[in-house]
Order: sequence, then C-alpha cells, then structure tokens
Amino acid sequence: MIVYGNKATKTGHQNLFGTKCSHCGTRDSLEMYTFSRYFHFFWIPVFPYKKEAVTQCNHCKQVLNKKEFPSELLSQYEEMKATAKTPYWQYIGLVIFGGLILLLVNSIREDDKRDKAYLAAPKAGDIYEIKTTDGAYTLYKVSQVTADSVYVLFNQFQSNKQSGLRKSEMTAASSFIQEDPMPIAKKDLAAMKEKGEIQGVNR
Repeated sequence: MIVYGNKATKTGHQNLFGTKCSHCGTRDSLEMYTFSRYFHFFWIPVFPYKKEAVTQCNHCKQVLNKKEFPSELLSQYEEMKATAKTPYWQYIGLVIFGGLILLLVNSIREDDKRDKAYLAAPKAGDIYEIKTTDGAYTLYKVSQVTADSVYVLFNQFQSNKQSGLRKSEMTAASSFIQEDPMPIAKKDLAAMKEKGEIQGVNR
C-alpha cells in the first residue's frame, strides 16, 4: 500500500494589536497563525509547496482563512510571511532521494569499471551477459583463454529481459553448450562492452 498526501505545520504566530475582529468588533483580540503545507510519502516529508494563514478571535473564536482576510490583515500577513521560515526538515525527502540517486550512479560507475577490468584480464569461468542483435539476452561462458583470444560457450536459453539472466536454469553449468566454443579476440571485448553487446561480467 502506497501512503502519500499532504500535511501542514505551524511556522509562525503573532498577536495582531491595533486591529479588531470583523465579526464581534473586539479590538486587540486577533491572533494570526502561518503554516507551511508539504507533500509526504510514507509520512516522510518530501517538499513544501504552499504557505497558508488563519486568524482567530480570542473573544468570539471566529476563524478566517487567508482568502477571507480584509486588506488590513493581508498586509500584516505579507509582513509575517516574510519572517516565517519554511522548516528545513520539510525537504528531507528530496535529500534522501538525491542521496539514493548519487548512490545508484556511483554503483553503476563502479560496476562498469569492474567489468572493464575483467574484460581486460579475462579468466576461464567468466560469464558475459550478452544482448543479442534481436534484442534478446543470453549468457556466454569463458571456457579457455589464450594469448590473444577467449573461447566462449553459448547458453541454450535466452530471455527477453536482462533480469532473466539470473534465473537458475540459465546460470546452471548444464545450460552451456559444450561443443564448438567460439573464439573472440581479446581486443574486441572492450568494443563489445562499449557497443552494449556485453551488458555485464560475472566472475
């Protein structure tokens, strides 16, 4: 279940001396409260999106929201809004989201760096995640490494998603065809990685 919505938190309070209630006429009885409304996701504040205000008369308890303010109250609201700061914690969701993005980008870079290192020094047993010319995914397994080439065994299965390459039927040793391993020049491995033919290397 996804829980999201919006909430408001009080950011300011002021007694409005010199004004009177439009309902009961009592002077110096009004108080103004300002609020910052924010969007939350699973109760974690993500970002603020609106400022609000209300007044309440301590005598008759009448409450007015901002759209009901007379001009006198609107001018006092503008002054109060300028000093009412949005709480920093209302941005915590954006900070968390930004941190996750940075972690993901760093993880992708590290994986790419590792794959290139493995391709520069291939070993028997390495498994290459391959994207075929028709857009399917399969695995090659390095069976032998010579001075200038690697010999790979084909996998008898394909998947329409890269995530399918982790399935047990594809990673099992019996899934690789043992006859006629295909030679690939070592110098071509890096180019296959750059072209997206090799999606990843597992060692």
